[in-house]
Amino acid sequence: MQSSILELASAMSQFATPANLLLIFVAGLIGTVVGALPGLGPSAGIALMMPLTFGMDPVSGLSLLTGVYMGTMYGGRLTAILINTPGDAPAIITALDGYPMMQQGRGGLALGISAVSSFVGGVFGLVMLVFFAPVIAEYAIFLGPPEYFMLMLLGLSMIIVLAGADPLKALIATLFGVLLSTIGSDYVSGNSRFVVMPELIEGIDFVAVIIGLFGIGEVLVNIEERVRLNMGKPQFRLGEFIPGARDLRKVAMPTLRGSAIGTGIGVLPGAGATIATFISYILEQKLSKTPERFGKGAEEGLASPEAANNAAVPGSLIPLLTLGIPGSGGTAIMLGALIMFGLNPGPMLMIQSADIVWGAIAGLILANVFLLGSNVLLIPLFVNALRLIQRHLSAIVLAFCLVGAFAINYGTFDIWIAAIFGVIGYLMKKANYPAGPFILALVLTPLAENYLRQSIMIGQGSWGIFFAKPLTAVFSTLVLAVVAFGLLKAPISAAIRRRTKPAT
Repeated sequence: MQSSILELASAMSQFATPANLLLIFVAGLIGTVVGALPGLGPSAGIALMMPLTFGMDPVSGLSLLTGVYMGTMYGGRLTAILINTPGDAPAIITALDGYPMMQQGRGGLALGISAVSSFVGGVFGLVMLVFFAPVIAEYAIFLGPPEYFMLMLLGLSMIIVLAGADPLKALIATLFGVLLSTIGSDYVSGNSRFVVMPELIEGIDFVAVIIGLFGIGEVLVNIEERVRLNMGKPQFRLGEFIPGARDLRKVAMPTLRGSAIGTGIGVLPGAGATIATFISYILEQKLSKTPERFGKGAEEGLASPEAANNAAVPGSLIPLLTLGIPGSGGTAIMLGALIMFGLNPGPMLMIQSADIVWGAIAGLILANVFLLGSNVLLIPLFVNALRLIQRHLSAIVLAFCLVGAFAINYGTFDIWIAAIFGVIGYLMKKANYPAGPFILALVLTPLAENYLRQSIMIGQGSWGIFFAKPLTAVFSTLVLAVVAFGLLKAPISAAIRRRTKPAT
């Protein structure tokens, strides 16, 4: 541990030149803008910036890419909170309580809490990256397809928690998400399923679905109900947007829990920030004494997923830097960047190229600090700009959504997908069908199916493989416990209501 501190201190002193500091600051701002645009995200941001690293030294090039990576995590929350249009998949959970806070006139506070929680999550993940990367990665390498399948199944079983007051509607939404996720080519055999046109061979793009469901769907609802945000007159007092001591105390523990979850999930290759935000949100809802506030502007429901979102960035870098295994789509592109710079990703990377690795980590730490300052200072600009354009907000949001959908594959097909799911999102909201179970099923089902097929092949057709190892058995037991809880929850709740119902 002491050697890690010395390596980091040496890298920080060598890296902190005016040119590198300016590079990190600009990279964070670019990442923030890219993350805020619907349809783009970490992978797109890193890919767009990679040509700029040609000719740079490896430390500066990797710092530019990691700064953009961290910036996209900050930026995804802006449109999620302000206009209910998540910039990427992890920001979906941010919109659940961030946008209601915006509707209540607390948009500045929501952005402030989000910025602080994101910073704390990033710091927590970076501490784990600096001190515990080799240890965590050593255990993560033992996870195989059976463990990952049970982890995905555990996430799907959490839909029971998201069911709310109407489990039947949650089940219908879940099955709809599962059905849509099966469209396209099968991962293992390559057979086409429900492909009625060539564009569906690769399936329905998830980003187009969330753009339509949350962005266009909300526009349609607002037009029908003539919704006006409780914004007031434009104000430029910074104090309005900085969380007070009371707000910080309220979100302190949720932020720490989200940071731990984000780092832990981020380490797992293929899991990423999306699953981390779902799990952290569900945990806070279960731990809350007032779970009915969630989805209506609960600060805890905003803080914990935001911390998990940013903690997942350093977490996903742990297996990349120590094992050469990318933990997310963004780090998969980072893996290409490491190879491009002539480095050898794997267990020997931190030994053979320690100066480059620690220099990149130092750049990531500085990017996290700069992003906190820049995001807090820019909150008044974002909120007051929204106040000024509120009359034209629906048209602007619709334009953002259509441009974002087009930017996915630069074709009109994704625009049609977004439009169709905009109508579906509108109908789901009018009929009170929850979007959470639908999105969770859409995200996790392809991963779960892939790991299931791999597990069955490894076990040569035996389902006992899911109980063969202690860790797999633990995950399986947790899934059974969650399912049993879901089956018993409704009868127990009904019995409690009957016992507490006043006599007439």
